[in-house]
Amino acid sequence: MLLLLGVNELGAQCERVGWIASSSPGGCGAKIIDLDKGDVLRAVAGTNGLVAGQTISFSATPASLPGGCTYEGIEVVGLSCVSDTLPCQAKFTSATSNINAFNLNFEADIYDASKQICTWKFGDGATAQGKNVQHTFPGEGSYQVCLTVSDAFGCEANYCENVLVSEQNPNWCDHEVYVTAIGNKLYGKIYPLGNSNADITSIKWYDSKTNKILAETPSFSYTLPGNGNYLICAQYTVIDNVSGAVCTTTRCQQITLAEPGCVNNCMINPTVFCPSIYAPVCGCDGVAYGNECEAMSSGLSSWWAGDCSVNTGNCNADLKIELVDASPDDGFTFRFINLSAGDYSSCLLDFGDSSPIWETSSWDTLTHFYPSGGIYRTNLTTWKTNGCISSATKLLITDTYNMSSENLPDGTDYVMPGDANGDKKANVYDLLNLGLGYGTIGAPRPNASSAWMPQFAPNWQESVTTGVNYKHLDCDGDGKILDFDADPIEQHYVPIDTNDISWMPGAPKIKLKFAVDTIYVNPSDATPLEISADVLVATPGTPVFDLYGLAFALKYPEFINHDPNVYYDDDLLGSPNHCLFMSKDNYDSRQLDLGFVRKNGSSVNGYGRIAKINFATDFIIIVDVIDRASNNIVPLTIPIKGLRAIDENGNIKDLTVPVEQDTVWIKLQQTTGANNPALAQQIIATPNPATNAVTLFAGDLEIEQVEAINTLGQTLYSIHPKAENPVRLDIGNWQKGLYTLRINTKQGMTEKRLLVK
Repeated sequence: MLLLLGVNELGAQCERVGWIASSSPGGCGAKIIDLDKGDVLRAVAGTNGLVAGQTISFSATPASLPGGCTYEGIEVVGLSCVSDTLPCQAKFTSATSNINAFNLNFEADIYDASKQICTWKFGDGATAQGKNVQHTFPGEGSYQVCLTVSDAFGCEANYCENVLVSEQNPNWCDHEVYVTAIGNKLYGKIYPLGNSNADITSIKWYDSKTNKILAETPSFSYTLPGNGNYLICAQYTVIDNVSGAVCTTTRCQQITLAEPGCVNNCMINPTVFCPSIYAPVCGCDGVAYGNECEAMSSGLSSWWAGDCSVNTGNCNADLKIELVDASPDDGFTFRFINLSAGDYSSCLLDFGDSSPIWETSSWDTLTHFYPSGGIYRTNLTTWKTNGCISSATKLLITDTYNMSSENLPDGTDYVMPGDANGDKKANVYDLLNLGLGYGTIGAPRPNASSAWMPQFAPNWQESVTTGVNYKHLDCDGDGKILDFDADPIEQHYVPIDTNDISWMPGAPKIKLKFAVDTIYVNPSDATPLEISADVLVATPGTPVFDLYGLAFALKYPEFINHDPNVYYDDDLLGSPNHCLFMSKDNYDSRQLDLGFVRKNGSSVNGYGRIAKINFATDFIIIVDVIDRASNNIVPLTIPIKGLRAIDENGNIKDLTVPVEQDTVWIKLQQTTGANNPALAQQIIATPNPATNAVTLFAGDLEIEQVEAINTLGQTLYSIHPKAENPVRLDIGNWQKGLYTLRINTKQGMTEKRLLVK
């Protein structure tokens, strides 16, 4: 029976695998054990049809425990996906018997032996079925053991592994044997494990196939006669310095020498999981592969960027790598030989070991030293500006010890055009990195396009402090980081996350400051209402230092029209010629994203305005909003969210926002003419904010009454001054908060805002 909850796709594969320990105990949900993580969960929703003892695939989301149920300290979830279909994968482990070195125990790594069928092939003609099997091999050698896992839902997964079977004693006597070949030179050594107190009293190294003695010392080197398969063994005796116990054993390792070829059978790994992305490469076998991972897992030693039909123009990158000198202890020196052809003018060689990338106009040969063994992904890219480009990748395997598919290096990190910071999104945060790398030149991206898809690109010499290589900053792939690289960001734009900004006492502030504190809407004038504000960074008392760029979002209410007009201001960050600026409105989320970054490599100090913004709202909409508002007054606050600021090195800068962000009050102008917003400009309230008293300077106006109205529209205080000018208000007994002072004069009525602290 196939269970489906919350999904309609037949055989849907959920995210996790679990075992039903109990089913709906007391109506308080089913207990599920996550078989991968070991977590115990209580599922309180989506559990219909679950049976205790059942193994399922499932997905879960946090949920609340139903009333009347006792909390047991385990996570409470609801099931959003349930399926009988288990992950289709195969893997196994093996262990040698302590009695017979040719007898091995195998265990399949599966979830439910009642559903999943395990079929074994041992590489010697024998087969078996079952989760746990035991097999005795006919003799010494290397056997390819394969496991196939299948089920009733159509799964069939395969996994193969080379298993070495030898006469060696499974007891290692607390010592490890290391054997490798570099070229045709064989190296071997033995060393104690952990805190072993044993000393070697005798050792004999020999070739198990010919019984030839190679050495009788703990470490040795030997020149092998030629290509072929070798089984190199060490027979040794150790004595424990504490107990006096003597231990004798034999350890063997297989070595294969062969001429370098296009396909290395030792490197083939058909079970590796490759990402389902299309970034094609052309293998040395003339076959096109979907991406680098597919080429590597197929055992290929080299490949070129692009599918095999791509014309690289008059550039054909190629290289040869030769061993110069090496030893496991002293490191490895290789010679790189340039075999490239064509009319290229620039070369870039990546040695694959995080050492500086080598760039030149032309070269013949050079040597490079690797301090440790491994498999290195080397890359040579040749190009001509505004012309051809070709990129060749070759795997360098230092020695046979490291020649294993398990040691394959990671493939390239693909470029997503517009994602300049590696978060798989394109937005104003990426603009900050463009400013850091502005003007840098590197290798163009082969087969570059602006499509939002993974694209191969050779690494550049430079990276930002977060580790993102500059090739990601070259969003358009032309080999230059300039203004045009902002175009793919806008093309694939995704709004930034609007997380709250942590309050940091003493840090410079960024704020949105409205041009006025109160805006009156004339009910007889249907012109759209404009609301102006400045974006201000820092103050004279708390300036900002070493600011290179910043990005953030403004969250505005529904009655604000989309696409507010934003104008860059050079007061702080300097001339537009020295800056990149991006404004992106995301009306569905009522969010305006802004990004500012300098592009000349130098930070700024100080304070000032960085932008002026004109918000607008339609007359009909704002009148309706005011009519529905308490006391017919609409407070407008546009908070700053998701702030990120950097210095010229890409380090994060501390910026914060004021505790109380600026507010503008929007209200209808009275049709009687008693309200006159022009009068507000003639009245000065000082100090503001105030604590004990505030003075109103009214100029030629005669104040008759002052009312104090709180943010709920309630009139809390009313004062009738006696023909005074200025008018002093004692506010020592007022509650702290924001007030609207409604000031009635002989010439009309107006309003001012007052903050009491």
